[in-house]
Amino acid sequence: MQSGVTMAARGAGLRRVSGGLAVVMIAGLLAGQIGARLWPELAALNGLAAAAAVALALLRLGAVNKIARIFAIGALVVAAAVALAAPEALPAMERALLQGTAFSAFLTTLGLIRAPVRASKVIGAAAAQLFAFPARMRAAAMTFGAQFLSVLFNIGTIGMMSDIAADHAARARAEGKPGLDPGPVTLAALRGTLLMTVWNPIGVGFAIVTSAIPALDPVVFLGVSFGAAMLVSLGALAFDRGATAPDPESTAPAGGARALGAILAGVAGLIAVTLALHRALDVSFLVAACLVLPLLALLWPILEPAARPARRQNPLDTLAEASSTMANEATIFLAAAVIGAGVSLGLNALGIGALIESGALPALAIILGCLVLIPLAGAALIPHSIVMVMAAQLFGAGPVGAAHPLSLALALCFAWALAISASPISAMSIITGRALGLSPARVTFAINRGFTLYGLALAAALVTLIHFVE
Repeated sequence: MQSGVTMAARGAGLRRVSGGLAVVMIAGLLAGQIGARLWPELAALNGLAAAAAVALALLRLGAVNKIARIFAIGALVVAAAVALAAPEALPAMERALLQGTAFSAFLTTLGLIRAPVRASKVIGAAAAQLFAFPARMRAAAMTFGAQFLSVLFNIGTIGMMSDIAADHAARARAEGKPGLDPGPVTLAALRGTLLMTVWNPIGVGFAIVTSAIPALDPVVFLGVSFGAAMLVSLGALAFDRGATAPDPESTAPAGGARALGAILAGVAGLIAVTLALHRALDVSFLVAACLVLPLLALLWPILEPAARPARRQNPLDTLAEASSTMANEATIFLAAAVIGAGVSLGLNALGIGALIESGALPALAIILGCLVLIPLAGAALIPHSIVMVMAAQLFGAGPVGAAHPLSLALALCFAWALAISASPISAMSIITGRALGLSPARVTFAINRGFTLYGLALAAALVTLIHFVE
């Protein structure tokens, strides 16, 4: 009994420590990035934030998955190698560590909104409203609707829409009517969620490219990436014909239209506030999101009482829980930033940068190579996160990113989305496979293969067009 009490006390203590480290990481980053513009001395707080991020990653190392542990160990090895072999490159490694700290802080604040969003009845009603569209419009409603819902609900959109479709089908069968097939609905939700990652300004892919390509204007890129994703989405409707089947249970839920309008307005407002903070404070989208997301987490339960937790929680425990839910991702991206910087330094030492500057490696070939190779890495079961971060760091701050920031950023974001589509180990493939009763490998290599190849072809055409006009 005493041992159990001791373990519980130790667990509570660790939660408080991790919550405290998360506070130091986020507050230090915000003060260092924003406050230092008024008082340069506050820039030292960036180092404090980075130290807290590293301490937090080490504290939870035993609790993260195997891939995250491998990344963390790899980052330590790369950092030690650079310190020993090229100490003059340590400033570049420090910048990479700060970038990784921003990723870690961003993902922790993203974790803060998971609880209210999952408890939200409004999001469920908004998703159900998509089924009330006429059959001929339902594929478009599912594909485009899933994009906007998943800005907030992320990969949960796939399971939620699949569950609603399965419920409709069960009720129809009970009445002896032909029901809607949940399979095409699930795939439409998957494709919408995938395409959301191309343009979502509070998404990881967007954060990687906007932080790694100094010449990129994030506001202009948001418009370009959104337009490109919408164009690809239109063509993707050809893959979603099954979602247009008649659904005898497609009556609109009470308040569904109002809920859908509220969610769309909320997403637009979230993006607008993030854009405004980015411009007004002259900070990155990552830092702006670290301000907006905690505010959203505080306001959501006030605006929707049904999303309030059953019991009030200590703020440190809340942050610790948010940090824990995003621990794998935060550890991977913190480590990937450091590894990517080290690999970039190594490749440039081998003369890759000189080849690019001389024109021996054409910029368009490099950009299209990123577009293709990152999804291939995902298909080969290589975590595409590290490949994406390395490509962004290798080319983003160099001559390719300086001359062609828009086409490089768009290629990387489409590569990110299509790597998720092509990877059997991605969370989206696993969730979709579970909903369809199929293996993730069958989802990626058979059912979703045509969409992935179509996405690659159209993305390559769009990237090439932008490359020549920017």
